[in-house]
Amino acid sequence: MARDGKGFGGRLFEAGTRLVSRAAERVLNDPRGQDAVARAVGLAQRGRRRVEEVQERLMKAAGIPGRQEYDEMAKQLARIKRKARELAEKLETGDEDEGGEGPSDAAPRKGGSRH
Repeated sequence: MARDGKGFGGRLFEAGTRLVSRAAERVLNDPRGQDAVARAVGLAQRGRRRVEEVQERLMKAAGIPGRQEYDEMAKQLARIKRKARELAEKLETGDEDEGGEGPSDAAPRKGGSRH
């Protein structure tokens, strides 16, 4: 079998890895290769944005909220939960409204001042 403890598949894999590594190095050292890689990356980024746009439109058509709508709803839900906790605490302690306007604090509606 193999003299170095690797089978044919292992040696083939190593040889392929060396060839790909050398080819990538040559491409990246050549300005034309760098330009080609930059164009490929730009194309991939534009493609990804396009897929996200189409996905967002499909989700909207299906009535599924998008990421931004979901984030806004999550914030709104957090505000509602916080307000509910505050109201529950007020009910437990028996506090009135924060303004302190109860029947004894109300100013007379007609007839001048209190004396």
